[in-house]
Amino acid sequence: MYQIFKSFSTELKFYLLMNAFFGFGTALSSIFQSVFLWKLDKTYSLLAYYSLYWSIAIIFCFGLCAWVARKTSPMITMRLGFVFYLITYLIMLIFHDTLREHILLLGLSNGLAMSLYYVGVHMAVLDLTTNDKRDQFLYVQGILFTIGGVIAPILSGIIISQFEGMKGYYVVFIGTCLFFFISFLTSLKVKGHPITTNSYFWDVIKNPSREWKKMYKIMLADGIVSGVYGTFLVTMITYRVAGGELSLGVYNTAVELVAIATFYVLAKFSNPKYRLVIYAIGSVSLFLSSVLISVLPVLISLIIFGIVSPVAWNMNTTSMNAMIYEAIEKDPKYKEKRLDYIIIREIPLGVGRIIGVFLFLAMRKYFDIEQLLPISFSLFPFVYVIMIPPLYAIWRKSKEGSMLSSNKT
Repeated sequence: MYQIFKSFSTELKFYLLMNAFFGFGTALSSIFQSVFLWKLDKTYSLLAYYSLYWSIAIIFCFGLCAWVARKTSPMITMRLGFVFYLITYLIMLIFHDTLREHILLLGLSNGLAMSLYYVGVHMAVLDLTTNDKRDQFLYVQGILFTIGGVIAPILSGIIISQFEGMKGYYVVFIGTCLFFFISFLTSLKVKGHPITTNSYFWDVIKNPSREWKKMYKIMLADGIVSGVYGTFLVTMITYRVAGGELSLGVYNTAVELVAIATFYVLAKFSNPKYRLVIYAIGSVSLFLSSVLISVLPVLISLIIFGIVSPVAWNMNTTSMNAMIYEAIEKDPKYKEKRLDYIIIREIPLGVGRIIGVFLFLAMRKYFDIEQLLPISFSLFPFVYVIMIPPLYAIWRKSKEGSMLSSNKT
């Protein structure tokens, strides 16, 4: 892995280091943020509405953030993303006990932070990497992001357990703010690359690449899962089985270690032609392990889920992101249009997240509070499995078309 990292440019190394600091700060609080919000009302409604508000905010904010990126650079938006992530946690610190009354503000702030940050992330990945090396880069980035968070969960669990009430959460959130500030300072070493000020938004809507047009339904389905399953369901079911903050911190540290090993192996042997197979294996494994811990919420199931889920999740998300980036590059003028593709991607993804939240809220009418968590945790990841056949149809035809055109030439 060191040799792969060494082969990257100095700018790319600082970019990865910046994300490692950000990953540590995020890992300090991300899993405990969900538990913190859950403790405010002891139902899943507050968590669901929080997810709903930031999902809606992203749809509207991405266009604004793209405008800022055109006027400045995508790296500037990324730095602003660190600032608004910091503001999000300051909101939690300022309002703490009355946060349920300001959940809309919290969701809007987090949505703006995510929009600013991910405009920068997606543009950086497209600008600093090429398709044949992108899987490898994404896995190396995942390793550094995860290394930054190896000791964070258990450290947070220890801190929270040492204080009465919610005081430990406030200490952890302050630590997160500190690392977001360090990420901001490190980002100053990464130069911003100006992009065209022209917008091709409607041109991309009307005349996207063939693969991109077919990926809309895939991105919508991906949003349905990520808006609920990836946002708070994983944290809440593992917290429920683990039985406390300290146990949850130990569990997540172990999961991060498994994730590092997974990223290392996948980075070493990654190849674009295996994306579909890797995605399929990851999706099925994630679904089966989710069903297991839902049906049998005991320690052995938690251990199995802790081993399988980081492997499966990394296989799933990295392959999906690589396919999306490749779909963008299928456009002959993608250099000029890449930012518009990134903006448009958030529309089906954001709508999917909103649909996912409404589906979860609707399920409350049919299941009691004890049944809701395990049943929803089993159903949502099945969407990933359903996505395998259409993805196969999209990319198999794409590869066959590329081979035919190359043979003709």
